[in-house]
Amino acid sequence: MPKERNKADAYRKKAYEGDAKSMNNLGVCYERGYGVKMNLEMAFEWYMKAAQLDDVYGCFNVGECYYHGKGVEQSHEHAFEWYMRAANKGDMQSQVNVANAYYLGSGVAVDHYKAFLWYREAAFQGHILSQKNVGAAYWNGDGVEKNLEECVFWYELAANGGDAQAQFATGWFLMTGTGVPKNERMGLRWIHKATFQGYQPAIDYCKEHGLKWY
Repeated sequence: MPKERNKADAYRKKAYEGDAKSMNNLGVCYERGYGVKMNLEMAFEWYMKAAQLDDVYGCFNVGECYYHGKGVEQSHEHAFEWYMRAANKGDMQSQVNVANAYYLGSGVAVDHYKAFLWYREAAFQGHILSQKNVGAAYWNGDGVEKNLEECVFWYELAANGGDAQAQFATGWFLMTGTGVPKNERMGLRWIHKATFQGYQPAIDYCKEHGLKWY
């Protein structure tokens, strides 16, 4: 389409002038076939040019290419290095990816404490799954000392973000007085938020305890 070609041409012009953001955007064009013929090798080259100029999205995209083997030989070790660069610049998804890498030992040695720290960084930025992961770490004492109050705090953040599992967990904490003063009325309200989303464990909990769930 002419509009897409014009946009890709504009990115190319600015990329050759040294604009890092345009280099990354041109890489996106090549990866998706937007205004140019799809070419993953060219996409990687432009992402790398942007990353070498410290563009945060370029760093992330280089990490993605290495992780998935797109346009370059797959290497989880190199992926981790580039995700880390982007994570240190505040990119939320890169922080999640670094945390996952530390937790699973993907391209780096397993270290659940460092995984916890990076999940927390992403959680502070509002990443809901990371908020649950931080809560789970405090619940299990996994990478950090067990702390039920902190566990409840992080699950409630995820619950407020609309996550059904976290809503059920928050409700259960309140129903049972785990890590928080017991408040069955408020607890049931949270559990109902989860049942309204069709979250089966919350529905089963209500059925088992003779509670209205619909």
